[in-house]
Amino acid sequence: MILAALVLVFRVTASSLHSTAVPTSFILIGDSTTANGTTPNSGGWGNGFCGSTNTSSPSSLEPDTPCINTAHNGATTGTFVADGFWNISVAAIKGEVAKGRRTYATIQFGHNDMKIADPESMGANLTIMVQEIRDLGAEPILITSLTRRSFNDNGTIADTLQPWADETILIAKQQGTHLLDLHEASIKYCEAIGPDAAHRLNRLPDDNTHLNVNGTIVFGRMVADLMAASFPSFDLPIIPNPPLTFNITHGIASY
Repeated sequence: MILAALVLVFRVTASSLHSTAVPTSFILIGDSTTANGTTPNSGGWGNGFCGSTNTSSPSSLEPDTPCINTAHNGATTGTFVADGFWNISVAAIKGEVAKGRRTYATIQFGHNDMKIADPESMGANLTIMVQEIRDLGAEPILITSLTRRSFNDNGTIADTLQPWADETILIAKQQGTHLLDLHEASIKYCEAIGPDAAHRLNRLPDDNTHLNVNGTIVFGRMVADLMAASFPSFDLPIIPNPPLTFNITHGIASY
């Protein structure tokens, strides 16, 4: 465990100590667990990844790194397209690619898809998104859903999202994309810190889905660290946070 933590900290630190050979941009696509908060104490992990003046969340990225969060509250893979938010994402991707920037587009859905469709339907939509992002000249990164922080009596997560996480993993394998298994990582962390600490990351006391500012910081860092580990040979513009990375890796509550 200690060795794994040190390796991860080294990777994150190394990625930010060297100047990025090609300027890099990030476009975030997904639902409310990724989206910017609409009130001062709310948001998804995107706030803690990109940084947010709205919620006072610090960025996990180097200064002047474009990070455009196009995720939308309540979205499924289907409604994200039907309601026009995909067009916003496409325009953002085109704009960054046109500037000659290495552009990554993260995709995380599942929380709302699970309410109306089977995993395979979501997977079909993810496949189309991945292909279209590549056609635009960007690199897609599939991310499994952030866990809900609902617990069983024995201290384990009462998980209902695994089939949709599994489908995301399957599509990543089929399409040969990078995958960040945020679902697995966030479950392990929440179970390690326990219900009381996990619920301190809630936007509201009984809201086990959405995040307060501290939650965005923790899970934004988790995504940044997963990304650094997934791209070990690239100089990603990620700012290291060794104390928080250590706590996440070792299942220690930071808040």
